[in-house]
Amino acid sequence: MNLRRRAATFAALSLTFVAALASQGASAAEDPASAATKAQAAFFARDAAALAQLATATAPWARSANPREQYAHAYVQFRVLQVAMLQKRTKDSEKAGEACVETLDAVLKREPKSAEALALQSSCYGYLAGLGGMGAIRNGSRSGKAVEAALALEPKNPRVILADGFGVYHRPKFVGGDQAKGCAKFREAAAAFDAAGPAAATGDIDWGAPEAHYWAGRCATDAGNAAAAKSEYERALALAPDFAAAKKALGR
Repeated sequence: MNLRRRAATFAALSLTFVAALASQGASAAEDPASAATKAQAAFFARDAAALAQLATATAPWARSANPREQYAHAYVQFRVLQVAMLQKRTKDSEKAGEACVETLDAVLKREPKSAEALALQSSCYGYLAGLGGMGAIRNGSRSGKAVEAALALEPKNPRVILADGFGVYHRPKFVGGDQAKGCAKFREAAAAFDAAGPAAATGDIDWGAPEAHYWAGRCATDAGNAAAAKSEYERALALAPDFAAAKKALGR
């Protein structure tokens, strides 16, 4: 009898634990804006575990009929891709990058004139190109085409300008890369984000302003302008207090 009771108790506890895990995953993905905000925070803190949880929680959104949910899932995968690359986890980077571009393909079938989706897809293709290998040229070309389409739709959109800056800055010179032009784009994007304020968000999913200021700071550092660099890094931290790269740049 005691054994039966113990077994029943263990089974009940196990079910409770599983339910708690499911509830935790559901709460992380209950709203696209919330999931995107958590993904951004995890990226700035370089928290791979938190991003993995969010990727799992938002996975059903990849097949959602709601483009906003699909965009949020693609954004989570974008952040997973970035941290995986920083941590040199190539397979995880490839998986996240492919999930990002494939989910955004679905968004763009429904909303072909979404400059936001095109800008995010350009960024994911750009990071995939950065992995090198046989797909580097193909992914680089797709990144460029996506951001060109985004620029044609919304040339003043700060996220579009930022995505263009990433491409121009990191692209090899023989295919049009130019770090000076990329730096100009970062400064333009930073100014556009500051001017737009909360209006820069797509719906209520907002990202990109801290990175624009961080990269403008990197460019100032490379140009030997310490005062401008410090100002940009501090602005990035004001927007994202846990931004690990900006903290490191300031020696904190």
